[in-house]
Amino acid sequence: MAGKKFALTEETLAVIEDIGGHMPGGFFIYKFKHPEELIYVNKAVFDIFGCADIEEFKALTGWTFRGMVHPEDYDRVSAAIVDQIGANNDQMDYAEYRIIRRDGKVRWVDDYGHYCETTAYGGIYTVFISDITEKREQRETDKATRDAVISTLTNSYNTVWLISDVATEENSLYHTDLDAAHEAAIRNALNHARYTDTKTEYVATMVAAEDQARMQEQIGLPFILKQFETKDQFSVTFVRALESEPRHYRVDIGKVLMPGGRLGVMMGFKDVEDEVQRELEYKRRIAEANASARNEFLTNISHDIRTPMNAIVGYANIAKSRRSEPEVVDDALESIGSSSHFLLSLINDILDISKIESGRMQVNPAPCNLNDIFRRIEDITVLQAKNKSLFITYRHDSVRHVHVKADELRIEQVLVNIISNAIKYTPVGKTVDLIAEEEPAEGSRNLYRFIVRDTGIGISEDYLPHIFESFSREEKTTVNRIQGTGLGLAISAKVVEMMGGKIFVKSKVGEGSEFTVELELESLESDEAAGESAIGDIDLSGRRVLLVEDNDINAEIAEMILSEYGIDIERAENGQICLDKILSHGNGYYDAVLMDIQMPVMNGLDAARAIRAMQGDYFRTLPVIAISANTSDGDVMDCLSAGMNAHLPKPFEPFDLLKILDEHINKKEAAGWAF
Repeated sequence: MAGKKFALTEETLAVIEDIGGHMPGGFFIYKFKHPEELIYVNKAVFDIFGCADIEEFKALTGWTFRGMVHPEDYDRVSAAIVDQIGANNDQMDYAEYRIIRRDGKVRWVDDYGHYCETTAYGGIYTVFISDITEKREQRETDKATRDAVISTLTNSYNTVWLISDVATEENSLYHTDLDAAHEAAIRNALNHARYTDTKTEYVATMVAAEDQARMQEQIGLPFILKQFETKDQFSVTFVRALESEPRHYRVDIGKVLMPGGRLGVMMGFKDVEDEVQRELEYKRRIAEANASARNEFLTNISHDIRTPMNAIVGYANIAKSRRSEPEVVDDALESIGSSSHFLLSLINDILDISKIESGRMQVNPAPCNLNDIFRRIEDITVLQAKNKSLFITYRHDSVRHVHVKADELRIEQVLVNIISNAIKYTPVGKTVDLIAEEEPAEGSRNLYRFIVRDTGIGISEDYLPHIFESFSREEKTTVNRIQGTGLGLAISAKVVEMMGGKIFVKSKVGEGSEFTVELELESLESDEAAGESAIGDIDLSGRRVLLVEDNDINAEIAEMILSEYGIDIERAENGQICLDKILSHGNGYYDAVLMDIQMPVMNGLDAARAIRAMQGDYFRTLPVIAISANTSDGDVMDCLSAGMNAHLPKPFEPFDLLKILDEHINKKEAAGWAF
């Protein structure tokens, strides 16, 4: 405000004194020229300096501005005031400095001053001050804390760059662990270069050749700003070319909001060679552990497959050599059947764990009858228990709503796995129980609880947390002689999870184990009155079925099963022969088609599509049922998409084949789908 006049006189000073006496903060006026004599000081200033009145204040300060300021701060404050006067603007100057109170205590004040010229007093300063000691101490504490945090964070990096403004590409060396000489040189270079130039030079001279092209892009501003659109920080790793040896480095890049609305970037360069080596060592150990587990699994599975195969081959030879002894042949066939079921369960386990690990396993809920599931479970497991001289019971009388929507094959798989395990690990003469319970849940859903309890060898407390891990078997002599892949419980746990259920286990060594599966299933009340089907209830006599199968043995087995129940069988060796036969005989000749998938000339999928493409309701509704060893969820979906009505996996039980034919011939006719 240099050049402006302020009408300060003896008369107007009295008015200012009256106003100043009522101000809550300190206010004083002093002459600019030496010795900076005070013109007016209000009572609030006396209080700040610990003085009772003007006389004490004059004695303390000599009635000059210089006397008010701590001697060590005066030159700094005075120089700042002169600079602000020289700037010739109308802004108030600001300063912080120390004072010494009358009691000798040092305090901090802030000073807002304004220079102007008067006729009576010449150049003067009007000043507002307040005691900021506590506020400044808190600020210093906060700053020290912040600086300590920043220092700790930045010290974890070898070097930190700061791009203070991405628009101008101003950048500087914020932190480095280099010696002072190198630090000064780098700081000077960065301060006089645009970031893009600095980055280009750094990558060309410090980054290994194989990473240079990638790093030129990934620490370039266009790439950085693109990343900041979705995240505030990211990292880039590279190999740094050092004279001693190449080392892995990581750049942590973070968004910084700078004063004035500018966007900045903080880049921390860190040597991560030790981390990389530890990670590589960890991966190596994991790979070795996986290879070991894989080798152990292959050894176990080889042994477990050979065991039932040896039994099948051995008992087949016995049956051939002693055909005149029916009892021996019957026993041999029963043993062959048991071994075949075990072999099939091993194959299914391997396929299922593969589906789980690849994320391809699915559950397919559909209307089903829990009593059917219980019957099949009993058929499968009662022989296992009998062969081991165990007492096994099945209690499911309390299950009232047996018609539910669920994946019956998966439920059966889970319970058979758990019961088979219980039988395997339960000594001769002990017991195994399957108990099924039901209680209401929300809406039309019920909670079904399946409990498998045994009095076997039990599971150790240390092994219990690993009971549902793949390829896992407890290491003890009583277990290691028992066949198994260690997959059954892992598969069961995953299947239960996919069905939205829970599985629990409790066990005590020497006393037995108890597995509990809980599933919430939708009850189909409208089906409650439906009766249970059995082979004796199915009448397919006189029906004509076209069996499309290229394998002679598979065809012979199917023909023997179906002809036993009065079904007329015709065979086609591939899909093309199947089409020729259907066309030559015309509408209504065949009641159903049993279709293999993998066949020469024309496969089953193409044959099914061709049938559905023929003109007429007969070809549109003719039951086409896949019978295939392709049993994955994707294979089933392919069959249905090709127009087939259902899928029956090989090998199959006679009842399952007859049941599916009954459903798609007799029951559809009863519903009005006569051909």
